[in-house]
Amino acid sequence: MDVNWRRTLGLVVILFLLSVAGAASAATLDLPKWVIVPEDGTFSDVTLFCGLDAMDLTNNVTPCYYQGALVNATIYFNSTMGYPKLVTGKILNAFEFDGSVGEGIKIVGLDIPVSQFSVYLHINIKKAVSGRKIIILRRTDGKWTFGMYTLATGFGIIIDAGSKQFIINAQVPGEHDIAIVQTGTQMLVYLDDKEYTFDSVFTSQTVTTVELGRDLGTSEGSIVGVIDEVRIYDSAISKDQYELLRHAGRKSSPSPPASARFSARPLDLTRDRATFYAGLEVSTTDPSGYVPVPESAVNMSITSAPKLVSDYTGAPFYYQGHYWYRADKIQFNLPIQFETVRQSGTFDDVIILDEDEKQIVFEKEFKVTNPTGARINVLYAVDPTALGFSPLQFPSFELDGVAMASWNPDNSTRVYAIRTDVLDPGEISTHWIKATWTIKKEEVSFPAKLDDFRSINSFEEAQKLFENAAKGKGSTYVSVISITSNADVSNVTIYVPLQDVEDPEDVIEAVALTGTRETLEVKQLEDGRVVVRVPGDAFVAGNAEVKVLYSKELSFWDRIKQLIASIKAKIASILGWGG
Repeated sequence: MDVNWRRTLGLVVILFLLSVAGAASAATLDLPKWVIVPEDGTFSDVTLFCGLDAMDLTNNVTPCYYQGALVNATIYFNSTMGYPKLVTGKILNAFEFDGSVGEGIKIVGLDIPVSQFSVYLHINIKKAVSGRKIIILRRTDGKWTFGMYTLATGFGIIIDAGSKQFIINAQVPGEHDIAIVQTGTQMLVYLDDKEYTFDSVFTSQTVTTVELGRDLGTSEGSIVGVIDEVRIYDSAISKDQYELLRHAGRKSSPSPPASARFSARPLDLTRDRATFYAGLEVSTTDPSGYVPVPESAVNMSITSAPKLVSDYTGAPFYYQGHYWYRADKIQFNLPIQFETVRQSGTFDDVIILDEDEKQIVFEKEFKVTNPTGARINVLYAVDPTALGFSPLQFPSFELDGVAMASWNPDNSTRVYAIRTDVLDPGEISTHWIKATWTIKKEEVSFPAKLDDFRSINSFEEAQKLFENAAKGKGSTYVSVISITSNADVSNVTIYVPLQDVEDPEDVIEAVALTGTRETLEVKQLEDGRVVVRVPGDAFVAGNAEVKVLYSKELSFWDRIKQLIASIKAKIASILGWGG
């Protein structure tokens, strides 16, 4: 019977989608993690908001919102040209200044204690005049908590009554979005798509007055340009919040992120190419919240949900490969692509152990592609049982040279070798999986009678009999074989060639000493070798022991010796020479 057939078991790797957009900590979350909510009409999420959308020319005021309540900011006009003027802004309107003395905006009566703060605004400098003040935050004693002014090469920033000054290079004249974030020890400046960090120790103080467009405590002129969308926070906003304001407008991203559930199915990487669809569900409890859905999503459960619209463009808001939809819950699939690059070695379910040690090395190089706009945390998991091994003991698996950990899912008897990974948007990465399965055997053979054979219960006993066996005792032999493996081969059959056996009929009995202790099958391969079949259930914790009793044909001289010995014994019996 031919048993040299090979059934290659597929390397089954499971990819579990853990999360989108960086689940490590709040400090590293990408914007697509968050639900976006249009701001309410009083801008209650902002400490002070001045949209500069309107002018009350009767009272010379413009509406702002302080801690969610309407307050009026005083407008100071120059006496000749009528500036500042209301012009079209990024959202609705904005205020334009022409550089004259007397122009400006002032908000008083504030009481904003700050140990850290943030200032955001949109500025369009039409003429760079050094030293002209864009915005000033004054504290209780009238000195500056914060000030920002124009330079010929960009912008200057003053902190804490002038104790610290910083220069930010920027194109002027020019139009810019800018946020200044002061923490207790650092100042972060976000200018368009650039980011700057400065050491800046800041002491707590209280802001009482805000001035826009000019330093109203001096006779200098105003800026030459447009100010719009002024925001002051009594906290340090994140870069994500800045990007949201910059790209979407009057929107907030509250702290609770969209919850998500994920599902996945095993993916057989023995195929040359495969696309794996990970199922996601994003949801929000905010009745006004918009949830993020990657542009690459397919099979969406809701296709008619309205998209979030940018306040700047009036078009659907698109950022980092995502759109946002007004829905309490949306389910969709994300495609993750796998491709086998190359493979060497294979774990077979039939092994012919014709060496004292056999080492089987499996290596697979594969490529994984994240074609989506989402940053995805994934878990690669190898199922050892799919390779014929027991979950109790299996070879060590490595991914990219690092040992994979063992994982037992809740309420499951399965065990996986696992490693985590992060797939950035559009990432194409290549990985190696490697496992080494080592099988060893040790064998002793010696002359023995049937009674000797049946008294053997372990390999250790066989060794003692082997040492004490009398040579030339007869033609019946025992072979005891010990097999050790670094894995529990519960689903693998091992055939061990019997070195001194030429015909299966010569085998009197073969029995397992471990596991089920069953009688074993003996057969002949097409190449003529006689083998004993050691099934997986003969192994215990990766070890199996078997014994084989067989007849061995003596050589010509051994037969002559045996005949002479027999004659001698007969003569001795007749003559009464007993011994």
